[in-house]
Amino acid sequence: MLVITTFTDILWRKIPNSIVWGYFILGIFTLHFGFAIRFLVALFLFSILYHLKFFGAGDVKLFSLLIGFLGTYEGMNMTFIAIVLASIGSLIYMLLSGQLFIRFNMLINYCMRVIATGKLERYYEYDRIDKCLIPMVPFFLAGFILWRCFC
Repeated sequence: MLVITTFTDILWRKIPNSIVWGYFILGIFTLHFGFAIRFLVALFLFSILYHLKFFGAGDVKLFSLLIGFLGTYEGMNMTFIAIVLASIGSLIYMLLSGQLFIRFNMLINYCMRVIATGKLERYYEYDRIDKCLIPMVPFFLAGFILWRCFC
């Protein structure tokens, strides 16, 4: 699942719903009710990050599938590893592209707006082809490999 979605995320910056639905149905048939509950709870929790524009919709669905398949504890461990790897990758990308200070300034402004208004709001309104966006799924794949090797 992660290998296929890595290619689609890199090439088209999209995780097709057909892949998500296929693996969701597979999870329901193999792991039954426990999979469905883990998937739906994770989908609800990660959708908050989607509405704030921290993650894309496909990333949220993929995180939820992974937690559904791996279980809550193992899924969160793998998710944490993937997010740390994505953070490191983003930092390197911003350093190399000269965006680090611009993005840091955007983060400070966002935090100040949230504190001043007391309301969470969207972080930044991205376009799908925005050069600031990085595909997350390769980091999911790397996080999964590291998790399987060392955890």
